[in-house]
Amino acid sequence: MDENRLKGTGPGNVFRGPRILPHENRTLPETAKCTRCRKRAVIALPSHHANFCEECFVVFFRRAVLRAMKHFPIRPDEPILVAVSGGKDSLAAWAVLQDLGYRTRGVHLNLGIPTFSEASQEAIAAFATARNLPWVSYSLRDLLGYSIPEIRRRIRRPICSVCGMIKRRLLNRLAIREGLRVIATGHNLDDEAGRLLGNLVRNRREYIEKQSPYLPSVHPQLPEKIKPLYRVSADEIRTYCRVHGIAYLEGACPLSRGATSHMFKEALDMLEGKMPGTKRDFLFAYLDARTVSKVVDDFGTCDRCGEPCYGSRCSVCALLERLREEAAGKRHPE
Repeated sequence: MDENRLKGTGPGNVFRGPRILPHENRTLPETAKCTRCRKRAVIALPSHHANFCEECFVVFFRRAVLRAMKHFPIRPDEPILVAVSGGKDSLAAWAVLQDLGYRTRGVHLNLGIPTFSEASQEAIAAFATARNLPWVSYSLRDLLGYSIPEIRRRIRRPICSVCGMIKRRLLNRLAIREGLRVIATGHNLDDEAGRLLGNLVRNRREYIEKQSPYLPSVHPQLPEKIKPLYRVSADEIRTYCRVHGIAYLEGACPLSRGATSHMFKEALDMLEGKMPGTKRDFLFAYLDARTVSKVVDDFGTCDRCGEPCYGSRCSVCALLERLREEAAGKRHPE
């Protein structure tokens, strides 16, 4: 492992250890008291109207995740496959699930993005080795024959949506391969609130109806999906990583520049700065008011890979067919 990259001192580094945040002890006077134990507070959480010492912050964070887990109808002894990228969210999700007593196994998809994917795998390896946690990494190129940069060069669609579609499909496949029925991802409060805002602005009703921190299995080959961190913010996750000494891959994917999802998050960040608690109120009001959509089970079977899909061919196989046709010199209509 590149020690410079690990310590955050090497050139072009993207892999860094935890850092002090603007809302931590530098913003609190020495007289500030922990809301829970009345010791000196070093962490301010304006959205909760609370200040915490580090020990009580960990209690707060774990309780938030435990509260989320109680909303998911999964057994306490159900093993969980944690999708990990090396970033703060997925590593924090893995750490807190393990600390809460769940049996976990990590899975990583190496997307083949130069430097970034290598750093991602290094961060996961360091984390898992330090905690003696089992994990496995799969190369996208080995699974599909293409890396994400190769796919990006051959299509006209935004790569983020294509990459997300591929990862969702492959995670389903890999969970079944690993013999696990539950997949956990690191989506947090900021992610979910930003996604909801984007779908509302664009009137994407089919996506709005499906947005949930828990997705049940509606087919034997489709695992349940959970988002244990949906009640905690990105800043709270950074603080948790700092307190626990979790070094993570910092920064967005280099291919995601210009993604509209960032714009909706930035809009909510502005509102949160002026009105702490806006993100929580916005997301939780929707989750409390929404009606559970009817489970759709009218799946077909992909005529290429044999997995469940809508229609006769899944989106990944359709993409691969188009890539092969273009490689053979055939034009495929957009």
